[in-house]
Amino acid sequence: MYRIVASILLTLSSLLILTGCRDKMDVEDIKVPRLMIETRGVNYGGLTGEMVTLPVSGTKISIQKDPLVTEFEIANVELVKVELGLALMFELTEKGARDLYRGSVTNKGGRLVLQINDNSIGAQRLGSAVADGKWYTFVEVDDEELGQLVLDIKESLFEIHSLR
Repeated sequence: MYRIVASILLTLSSLLILTGCRDKMDVEDIKVPRLMIETRGVNYGGLTGEMVTLPVSGTKISIQKDPLVTEFEIANVELVKVELGLALMFELTEKGARDLYRGSVTNKGGRLVLQINDNSIGAQRLGSAVADGKWYTFVEVDDEELGQLVLDIKESLFEIHSLR
């Protein structure tokens, strides 16, 4: 029953988006993605960042105060199937790709944390420099909710980019 209702709602919302019946997205529904970099080393006084906790694993990560990549530098997000399961692939703008490349070079071995509306939902260790402007990560969200999350992020990015 739940899947039928979800399928109908997804179809209706897709039709509304495609036909342009909505003027603006509700502020409550917006999903703002940001890529945050892990801080490493001593953090005397704690003024440079914050500690976040991933929702399922309970992993605690200290992140820098400012995002490495903001929602304005994320061009697209896709749900992709990789060897280990379902992941999100973020495609970045030219500026976002440069920022990610620089950040991945200087923070090799550190983690890049995905935040949606300031809630950390995934982290990926930087094993090498990311030169192609595409970043993949697993998220701590149920597989059933991933498709809707991607659609919400896509719609939010469209709204955010239209403000520029």
